[in-house]
Amino acid sequence: MAQVLSAQSSRDAVLTGIACMCGAAGLFTIMDFLIKIMATSGYHTFQILFARSLFAMIPVLWIVQRAGGFRILRTRNPKLHLLRCCFGAVSMICFFTAYKYLPVSGVVALGFSAPLFMTALSGVLGGDKVQLAHWFAVLVGFAGVLYIVQPGGDSFSLWSLLPIGGAMTYAVVSVLIRRIGSTEPAVVTVFYFTSFTTVLGLLALPFIGMWPQSLHDLAVMVGVGLIGGVAQVLMTRAFTLAPVSVVGPFDYTAMLWAVAIEALVLGILPTEAVVTGSAIVIASGLYILYREARVAK
Repeated sequence: MAQVLSAQSSRDAVLTGIACMCGAAGLFTIMDFLIKIMATSGYHTFQILFARSLFAMIPVLWIVQRAGGFRILRTRNPKLHLLRCCFGAVSMICFFTAYKYLPVSGVVALGFSAPLFMTALSGVLGGDKVQLAHWFAVLVGFAGVLYIVQPGGDSFSLWSLLPIGGAMTYAVVSVLIRRIGSTEPAVVTVFYFTSFTTVLGLLALPFIGMWPQSLHDLAVMVGVGLIGGVAQVLMTRAFTLAPVSVVGPFDYTAMLWAVAIEALVLGILPTEAVVTGSAIVIASGLYILYREARVAK
């Protein structure tokens, strides 16, 4: 009887983790569209960074309080946290700037290259042994990225390099988080990063910031932070309830959200290059997750 209850509890935890990841993917995508609204309305990337981080502190502080209060924020890895904050800020700036010039679905599709960079960098920075099959999947995934960007084609834009840079720096962040997470809870990393980007955006405000032009703009700013913070909470929760190999693939539902919102709200359909290229990138990422799950077993 105890074994049956344990199995049921484990199954419920996995299902809850999957639901959390799907919710996080949806909320992050909505946040991306709000960021695009701010970017195309004339607000500077660093002002968007400030709004995203400042209002995200509300749910983050709630998590800190539930996890035990500020005493849990003591860290043994200040240098690693600083590196994580710097690379994370660069990644966020790349993505936020890209939303001003590219469709959200295109940025999301290129952002899916992050797991490919993670696999490549885990061998270099993380000291992990990357198998030959993984390298093959990485090469195929990068072929998908090139198909989306189509360098040399008439539709090529240098702005397409920004989400690729964002994905690359995010991959470095993931390796650093893995090292920090071996000794500290995830909420510590989230708190320090959110604090860092809040201060970074605040320092830039006197030079590039402007007051919200309307209550609508103010609502969008608050929404960016709150939605992003809640999404961060859900994603962190997902990884605590189920293995990465189980919940990780559901992060790709962000593409469905992006395409649906663009089609239903904006009347924009994704290009053939985005659809085909993102399918290749997602397939490569799923294969890497599948192989990692087999190795773990």
